[in-house]
Amino acid sequence: MLFLVTYQVDRDKQIECQTFFANMTDEQIENEYPTSVKQIGRWHDVPNGNGVIIVETNNQENLTSWMMSWSSMCTFPIVKPVVDDQTGRKLVKELIASQS
Repeated sequence: MLFLVTYQVDRDKQIECQTFFANMTDEQIENEYPTSVKQIGRWHDVPNGNGVIIVETNNQENLTSWMMSWSSMCTFPIVKPVVDDQTGRKLVKELIASQS
């Protein structure tokens, strides 16, 4: 399952968070997510301390655990399941067919 996650760095923690992020070791980067959570992409609005992450997981508990590892510096106001184009088209076609 794909999830769209937005984050907002707490203003008073922005320097601390950006410093930690910028200086993550290769090992920290490699092990940032639990094994059942795969990052598809992450985009940052650096000056404003927020961004968007797409992750894939079937284990929402592990996703929540990962978010908690950043929760001393960030909030995650939006976490919602999303689908790709192919799945979206399939679901819309099924909806249209069911209404005919």
